[in-house]
Amino acid sequence: MEENNNYNHEHHVFERHPIMKHLFYGLLGLIGAFLAFYVVTDWYFKAMLNPVNQMKRMDRAIERRDREMEKAFKKAFRGTERLQERANHVIRLEQTDDEYKVLVDLVPLNDSEKNVEVKANGNVLTVKAAGIHGFGERKSLVEFTQSYMFGDDVDLSKLTKERKGDMYVITIPIE
Repeated sequence: MEENNNYNHEHHVFERHPIMKHLFYGLLGLIGAFLAFYVVTDWYFKAMLNPVNQMKRMDRAIERRDREMEKAFKKAFRGTERLQERANHVIRLEQTDDEYKVLVDLVPLNDSEKNVEVKANGNVLTVKAAGIHGFGERKSLVEFTQSYMFGDDVDLSKLTKERKGDMYVITIPIE
């Protein structure tokens, strides 16, 4: 019974002072909100400052940068491969039983044999070709160089050069 009296007594205090009841509930709400905020903030900062999580973030950043670098390298080398293919179309070597022919396409070289330079040094023949490409202000210099090493059965001093249509033909006889 005494228990019941205490309950009634406490209950009567809140009934006599309704402001106390609202202050009590407000204080409980503030304490609960503070504790919830504190717990969530504590979890967040522990996770943020955890060295394992920091290492994982760094690993992801490094992997992302590696992928970007790999894409850039692939893109750069794709351009180099295209240039090499273009060079093979501009300057190419053909062999028959009695001669070698180096064929230079003059169309990408402004259709001028003056843009082709041929040098022989021992057994090595170097063909350099250059031309200007583009329109208006967007012009660029295109330059191709090919070197060929021949065996002792070739005398580079006997080579001949002539223009045939859009091709510049360098003929090297085989002895």
